[in-house]
Amino acid sequence: MKETESIDEYILNHIDAESEYLKALYRDTHVKLLRPRMASGHLQGRMLKMFVEMIRPRRILEIGTYSGYSALCLAEGCLRVECCTRSR
Repeated sequence: MKETESIDEYILNHIDAESEYLKALYRDTHVKLLRPRMASGHLQGRMLKMFVEMIRPRRILEIGTYSGYSALCLAEGCLRVECCTRSR
């Protein structure tokens, strides 16, 4: 096992479980969208939530929402999240 894998495993064992709606969104992103690796995953999402809870911003502006996974994670820790996207 690589060192980064053991660090990831440790972190995943000590953070909140992924909610059902985030699991469903992550799965749908991988099934329906062209570049699913652009979506934040469980680990990144929990880190975003943790940062928001520590900093406690009143508002967050996310530019480039993609499937909305990270926006939902940010919203778990903040009262107001606004997303700005551009479709082609």
